Amino acid sequence: MGKIRCLVTLLFSMIFLSTIVLASPQYHLTLLAVQEHNNTYTGSTADLYLELKEGTGRVFLDTYPFTKADTQVSTRFAKEIACKHYKLDCDQYDFIYTIKAKSVIVGGPSAGAAIAALTTIAMLDLKYDENVAITGTINSGATIGPVGGIKEKLEAAANFGLQKVLISKGSSKIKQEAEGNETKEEPTSAENETTDEIEIISEKKEVEKGAEKKNETETFDLVKYAQENLSLDVFEVMDLDEVMFHLTSKDLNGADIEIEENPQYQAIMAGLQDQLCSRAEKMEQEILAEGISFNSTTLDWLSEKRGKSDNSTAAGDYYSAASYCFGMNIFLKNHFYEQKEVSVSLLNKQALDLQKKTALLEEKLGTQEIKTISDLQTLMIVKERLDDVKEQLKKFNDSESRSEKISLLAYAEERHYTVLSWMEFFAMDGQKLVLDEEMLQKTCLDKISEAEERQQYAEIFVGNYITQGIKVKIDSADSAFAEKEYELCLIKAIQAKGEANAILSSMGLSKESFLDFINGKIKAVERVIGDNSAEGKFPILGYSYLNYAKSLKEQEEFTSLIYLEYALEMSDLGIYFPEEKVFLEKVIDRINVNKSLLVIEGIIIGIVLTLLFFWSRKYLKNRAKIRKKKKSEQKNFKNF
Repeated sequence: MGKIRCLVTLLFSMIFLSTIVLASPQYHLTLLAVQEHNNTYTGSTADLYLELKEGTGRVFLDTYPFTKADTQVSTRFAKEIACKHYKLDCDQYDFIYTIKAKSVIVGGPSAGAAIAALTTIAMLDLKYDENVAITGTINSGATIGPVGGIKEKLEAAANFGLQKVLISKGSSKIKQEAEGNETKEEPTSAENETTDEIEIISEKKEVEKGAEKKNETETFDLVKYAQENLSLDVFEVMDLDEVMFHLTSKDLNGADIEIEENPQYQAIMAGLQDQLCSRAEKMEQEILAEGISFNSTTLDWLSEKRGKSDNSTAAGDYYSAASYCFGMNIFLKNHFYEQKEVSVSLLNKQALDLQKKTALLEEKLGTQEIKTISDLQTLMIVKERLDDVKEQLKKFNDSESRSEKISLLAYAEERHYTVLSWMEFFAMDGQKLVLDEEMLQKTCLDKISEAEERQQYAEIFVGNYITQGIKVKIDSADSAFAEKEYELCLIKAIQAKGEANAILSSMGLSKESFLDFINGKIKAVERVIGDNSAEGKFPILGYSYLNYAKSLKEQEEFTSLIYLEYALEMSDLGIYFPEEKVFLEKVIDRINVNKSLLVIEGIIIGIVLTLLFFWSRKYLKNRAKIRKKKKSEQKNFKNF
C-alpha cells in the first residue's frame, strides 16, 4: 500500500506542477472604436486581451463578433513589429488575441498600435496603466499611423472613465465647419458595419466640405477639446517607444542607434554612381561633337542637376547622385534623338534590340540564387526596373507619335542600363535567411493585404482619383503574384503601401509641422536600418531611399515622405524571413515544436520511469535473494 500511495502522490504532484507551468496571465487594453447608428457616428469601447502559451510564435485571433480578414493580417503584422523592434524571443510562445466589441463586424487596422503595445507588455511582463488607450495603426519601423473618428473615440474614452488617450503624431488638428454652417450628414451605404472605413466617413465629409467652403471652416484642436470638455489628457505619439513610455513609464529603447555604413554597399554604389554620371558627361560631349546645341534654359537645368549630383557625391550619398545623373541621361538621350531626327524605322529597330536584351536578362535572373536580404532587394529592384522597361516598350509599340516614341525609347534604354549596374549588388555579403519560394509567396500575400488595407483607408479620405496610382500598383502586384514573380510582387506592394501611408500620415499635418514630422520619420528609419545592419541584414534599398529622402526634404516634402515610407518598408523586410539555421538549431527547434505536448509526454514518461523504478527495485531484491540462496547452498555443499 505504501508503494501505491507514493506512486499516486508522485503522479498528482507532476500533474499539478504541469498545470502551473502551462498557466499564464491574461493582459488587457481598452480599444476605442466608432459605431454607426441612424446615420450618425458615436464612439464606443472594445476590449483587447492577450494570452501567451508556450509554442512556436503562432498567432490566433478570436473576436466577438465576427472579424474581417484584414484584421487577422494586421494582428500578425503588429505582433511581428513588436517582437522585432524590441528583440523579443517570440518564437517560444503562441499568441492568443481576443477582441470583444459591441459592433456587428470588427475590422480595419486601427488596433495595430494597441496590439503591438500589449504584445510588448506581455512578453516583458511589464506593469502598465490600463487607464491609457491608444488608437492608431502600426507601421514598419514601429511608427504609429493615423485613424479616423478620433473626436468620437475621445468622447467614448471619457465616458468609459479613461484618463489618457494616445493618438498618432499630427492627427490632433481636424477641419470642421464654422458655427452656424451646419450641414446634414448623408447616410452611408455600408449599413450595420463598424469598420475603420466607416469610422472615418464622417471626417472625410468634413474635409470635403472644408475644401468647398474654405472661408467657412476652422481648425478644431482635439487636445484642447479633450482637456476642456472631457477632462481627458490626449498626447500625440510618433512610435511604439513613446506609446510604451506612456503605458509603463519605461524607456525601452532609449539608446541612440547609429548606422554603420556598409563598406561593400558604399563601394558598389559609388561605382554605380560613377557609371551613370560618366555616361551623362560622355553623352553630353558626343551631342556637342555632333553639332547639336542646348538653349540657355536646358543648360541651366543640366547645371542644376550636375550641381546636385556633385553635392551628393561629396556627402557620400551616391544613390542620390546616381538618381540625378539618371535623370540627365534620359533627357540627353531624348534630346539627341530629337535633334538628329532619327527615323521611326531606326527607332523600331532599337526598340526590338532592347526587347531581346531584356528577355535574355530575365532568363538569366531566373537562375539567380538569393540567400540574403541584399540579394532579395537587388532582385526586387532589378525585376522592377526590367518590368518598367517592358512597360515602356509596350507603350512604344502602341504609340503612333514619333515624338512620344523617342521619349519612351530614351527612358527604356536608360532604365535598362541601370539594371545592369544594380546587378553588381548580388556580390554583397550578408546573413543567410530562408528565402525559398514558399516564404516569398507568403510574404507577398501579406504585403498585398497590407497595401490594400491602407489604400482603401486612404481612398475614404481623399477619394479614388488620388489613390488610383496606388490601386494600379496593387493590381500589378496581384499580376506578378499570379505569374509567380514574387520579388516583383513584393516591391510593387511595398510601393503601394508606402504611398498610401504617406497620404494618411500627412493629412493632419500643418505646413509648419511637416518638416518636424519628416525628421521624426528619418530617425525611425535610421533606427530600423541600424538594428538590421548590426544583424548582418543591411537593406540596400532602405538605405538608398533614406538618403534620397534626406536630399529632397527641403524642396519636395511630400516626395521625401514617400521615399521615407519606402525606406521603412524595405528596411524592416527581414521580419518576414527567418534566419537560416544550422543543424543543431534545427534539432532544438524540433524539440521545441510543441512544449505543451512535451509536458504531457513528460508526465507519461515520469509515470513510466516511476513504475520502472519500483519494478527495478523489486527485481534487484529478488536477484539479491537468489544470489544469497545460491551462496548458502554452495556453502552447505562445501561443508557437506
